[in-house]
Amino acid sequence: MANKRIYYAVQRAGIAPFTDTQNYTTIRGLQTLGVTTTFNLEQVFEIGQLAIYENIEGVPDVEVQTEKVMDGWAPVYTLATQTDAEGSAPPSSSLSGRSQGICRMAIAIYEEENTYAETQGSQSQPGAEVHMSGLYISSVGYAVSVDGNATETCTLVGNNKVWVIGGDTGNFHSSYDTTAATWIDPPWSGGNTDPKSIAGSGGVNRREDVLFGSGANVSLLPLNIPGVSNGGNCSGLNLLSNGVYGAHVQSWNVNTDLGREELFELGRRGTYYRYVNFPVEVTNEITVISVSGDMISATEDGIYDSGLGACGSRYNLVDQCIRLVLCEGLVVDSGTKNKLSSVGVSGGDAGGGNVEVTYSYTNFNEMDVKHPNDPVVALRP
Repeated sequence: MANKRIYYAVQRAGIAPFTDTQNYTTIRGLQTLGVTTTFNLEQVFEIGQLAIYENIEGVPDVEVQTEKVMDGWAPVYTLATQTDAEGSAPPSSSLSGRSQGICRMAIAIYEEENTYAETQGSQSQPGAEVHMSGLYISSVGYAVSVDGNATETCTLVGNNKVWVIGGDTGNFHSSYDTTAATWIDPPWSGGNTDPKSIAGSGGVNRREDVLFGSGANVSLLPLNIPGVSNGGNCSGLNLLSNGVYGAHVQSWNVNTDLGREELFELGRRGTYYRYVNFPVEVTNEITVISVSGDMISATEDGIYDSGLGACGSRYNLVDQCIRLVLCEGLVVDSGTKNKLSSVGVSGGDAGGGNVEVTYSYTNFNEMDVKHPNDPVVALRP
């Protein structure tokens, strides 16, 4: 039976190391999936005629956008950066350590009447399947708020996209492997339908699953947010005696854009590498309900005195530690050199809304992501 539409239950997406052309790990908890293909055309005209002389086809760009809930299964970012082009694991979980990570992605589309995205009954293969190779992470972000699920958003970029089932499968260059994907994780049909973390850490993580308090593996908030405990240079958010936190955090967003640049060479049509254009900015936006104003002072001369004399001795900002930790295992460590870039106050209008303050912090090149189900065991927390 031919599909009349595609919907969430009959498509699956997976990621494989670049050196593995067949074995794909399914992205679990996937909420949105988008693929954009752009054919880059360059026009050449000539003196003597109005008509175009040639419309030159450049290298196509393929962009994949994903969003998944944080549910105990491996994040897309860790799946996509498990090896480089030679098959070597990254030396660390930092931005620079993962920067050479490259992967393949497959998307399979099954019959519309299926109850899960696998072959059922007499079906021997998906109705359609597309493979994308040479994909690099272009941007990554993590978000958690009081009124939704904790999520990861990723953008991957590359130049190759081939329909190996259901498309024009007979005219590809010999370098492309058109073998259908093998899905190496347990199937949905075997009862593998729950979030991986459901037994130990609440399933899909939400606002209550952000780990605050004291100890080694907890979230760290900047000390210049009112109500954050001042227990040293790096402190968590501790409960007050009445059972509520000193700062009432509403949302937390960590984002970076890696700004991938293409490298070409003579004698080769496609790119030979997409490098991260360091330095890379990492941002943390933290919104709290205000109980006393933003409590951020700023003067042109600076409010602090370093005591080092007249030259550069006064300043307004102090480096802050920031780290996001979730019950399902995610750790996003933004290091110790985050500085406040802006603070904004909103709300509190005559309609009765609460005053909220958004503190935006920035650092460069510091975003260390760890997860218990990272395919690279050495990079797990």
